[in-house]
Amino acid sequence: MKAREALDLLAAQRGDAVVVCALGMAANEWWAATRSEDAFYMHGAMGFAASFALGLALSIPRTPVWVINADGSLCMNLGCLLTEAGQAPANLRHFVVDNGVYQTVGAVPMVNRGQADYAAIARAAGIPVARTIDSTAELARELPAIVEGPGPVFTVLRVAPETGFLGTPPMTFEGAEMKYRFGRALEKSLGIKVFGPQGY
Repeated sequence: MKAREALDLLAAQRGDAVVVCALGMAANEWWAATRSEDAFYMHGAMGFAASFALGLALSIPRTPVWVINADGSLCMNLGCLLTEAGQAPANLRHFVVDNGVYQTVGAVPMVNRGQADYAAIARAAGIPVARTIDSTAELARELPAIVEGPGPVFTVLRVAPETGFLGTPPMTFEGAEMKYRFGRALEKSLGIKVFGPQGY
């Protein structure tokens, strides 16, 4: 399946989930699918989307939190799976878009392409519900259970690498603007205080 097809299906099931996207392809495809200004798009910190999402999930335990990760970003921080398993947040859904390449930097092949089983790694780390999905039909069938069941849940979305790896334009904001858009969206939707009196 294509990354955009998979993320279109996720977007349709999002509901009120707070979404964190890994930098590069995952963030760009989520933006293209949703134009969501209340998601957090990781910039300049490859590998840390999962850790950021875990912190959110622990701080807002009654709100679903999704991380849209990528295989390259996951491999930069495999230790995140140990922490997820140890903390076991019931509201966390961890999706990994696995295209077997570092797409944003020219579709350079992953060093372990075709060998690593990320779902098996997640289970070995202690996350009991971990699966790999290879088609849109399978994803459409499994997604309700992924979203509704208790977490943490780890799902690998196996997609084809794209030849036009820079063809999906990124969101039109980053850095401080993204921080404030995201924080204010949380304040409005959850009725919580994110920023202090000085605005940070």
